[in-house]
Amino acid sequence: MHMSRVFVAIFVFLCFFGVSVAEARDVLQGDQCKVAPTEIVHNDLFVLCRTLVIDGQVDGNILGAATTAEINGTVDGDVYLLAGQLTVSGRLGGSLHFVGPAMEMTTTAELEDANADLLTASLSTTVAPGARIPNSVIAAGYQLLLNGTVGGEVNFWGSALQIDGTVAGDVTADVGDSQSSGVTELQTFLTLLPIDLTLVRPGLRVGEAASIAGRLSYSAPSEGIIEGDLGSPTIYTPVIVQPDLTQIAAITEPEDASRELGIFLRQILREFLSLALVGGLALLVTPGSMQAFLRSLTARPLPSLGLGLVTFIASFPVLVIISLLSLLVIFALGLLQLGDFTLAGAALLGVANIGFASVFYFIAIFVARALACLGLGRFILRLLRSRLGPNVNVYVELLVGCFLFAIVFSLPVIGWLVSAVAAFLGLGAILTHLQGYFEARRRLSIVRVSPSSSLPSRSEEARHYPPPMLDSGSYSPGMDNLPPGFQWWDED
Repeated sequence: MHMSRVFVAIFVFLCFFGVSVAEARDVLQGDQCKVAPTEIVHNDLFVLCRTLVIDGQVDGNILGAATTAEINGTVDGDVYLLAGQLTVSGRLGGSLHFVGPAMEMTTTAELEDANADLLTASLSTTVAPGARIPNSVIAAGYQLLLNGTVGGEVNFWGSALQIDGTVAGDVTADVGDSQSSGVTELQTFLTLLPIDLTLVRPGLRVGEAASIAGRLSYSAPSEGIIEGDLGSPTIYTPVIVQPDLTQIAAITEPEDASRELGIFLRQILREFLSLALVGGLALLVTPGSMQAFLRSLTARPLPSLGLGLVTFIASFPVLVIISLLSLLVIFALGLLQLGDFTLAGAALLGVANIGFASVFYFIAIFVARALACLGLGRFILRLLRSRLGPNVNVYVELLVGCFLFAIVFSLPVIGWLVSAVAAFLGLGAILTHLQGYFEARRRLSIVRVSPSSSLPSRSEEARHYPPPMLDSGSYSPGMDNLPPGFQWWDED
């Protein structure tokens, strides 16, 4: 069964919200949480801990979060866990659902139920030799190392997949380029994290001791290394990558040159369509806002670039801090032992954090670049105004800018740099306009005049008041000293 990439988000959601919130009965929270070897938990267990160690027995499910977790005992139900690092050495009666940086099933780990699955969204997922998964493995992350036994299918979306064990079903994977050398930089970044993790090179590798009874289907920029026993012919789908245009002139085979040129043109088309679609929708939904953002971009390009760069870099630690604060709130709710309210609050905070991050990065990566395309298109067409006329449709400006930027974005070396600059410019312009807007709203003072309590404020109230009295003592100038009996003229 081949699953689309869209199911990755659904899978992560089901990892934690597919279980009923009414099932968690016992709560275990604190700095050091431990179920002793002689201890038995007869209900479902909800955990909020810094360090979690399960050496005893849990008759139900485990649901919660921890910084580090170890399961050495027995869990009769399913496990739904968010943790920095998880090590499973015991026996699980149900499926294992995990989200976090690293997860490892050691040689003694076993999922006993015939329908038990392993579902992970993790930077690294490792299944050691001897570990057994009766049904399927569904994983998303950087790497998946399968050295044990899988009784069902394997579906993986990530960068590196290594199989040295046995898979009874099909293997479907989307992996990275085996010729890439980016693992060194990522490994250096991981040294800042308090986890013990070693990354392997991107790509697919099926070792000599591996056995896949089903069909192997994978997509990658370059072919993987396959040395094991396969039950069916391999299906390899090359993916579109940024071509090396410097090598096209040196290609002697016409087929190779056409292939590289075709990859380059498809890359341009993909960039153009994505930018034009996002920009067109933004102009259609919020035309006034896009024009205001563009005025900020053209008026203050350098400050917009700096603000966008700083904001984008600062967004990563800010999101981490927000996530930690959310965990603290969940932990505080757990201490109050509010039961279902705690789980509902955890679900709400999780959805809010994911939604905020998704909206921000969608604006920063797509809307901001589309705004830069609109600015470039307007600048180019204004240079040609004498030929095109004074008024040019804004959508034409957008399409021209998207086409030019799509060509530059697809170039090697400088493409990613220009794309980043465009994103920072657009993001900074959006933030600059919003900053000025909120400052103007804050400084604006609205004066409200309260009507006197003796006067009506509505027409209905005025009907209950008598008409104003005439002042009989006031005369026009010269009318106060006329002789008695004086008349202006006769009506005749």
